[in-house]
Amino acid sequence: MYNKILVPFDNSGQALSAAQHAVKLAMVSKANITLFHVVQDIANYTEEQIIALRTKAQDMLEQLKESLSGNDVKIDTAVALGNPAREILKKAKIESYDVIIMGSRGLGKIPGLLMGSVSNKVCSGASCPVIVIHVTPKS
Repeated sequence: MYNKILVPFDNSGQALSAAQHAVKLAMVSKANITLFHVVQDIANYTEEQIIALRTKAQDMLEQLKESLSGNDVKIDTAVALGNPAREILKKAKIESYDVIIMGSRGLGKIPGLLMGSVSNKVCSGASCPVIVIHVTPKS
């Protein structure tokens, strides 16, 4: 089964759902989870602003970790700077994750291809299995 699960988190409802699914899978397989956020579009920010963005991202992940705790699952957090898809793929490969579980914004095939969605790029470039969680909002 899985030992290491990478969960990219962008603070969306789909990403939260992916994190919740990852916890369920980790409970069954006794896997460790890493919640991972990529701070992007930093080219025009000062060093102080980048530090503040990184701190805010880390705080967000720590809050998520706390909300998911109590399930006897080891959860770590990590923040990177750069292109989300590239950083997710790099982390998964370098740190030998067994699976990536991530949310999808559900833009559809054409908009997703045109906009180059992160989940599409991760699915096509990952060196491990990718589970994409798509939750349709209830009307």
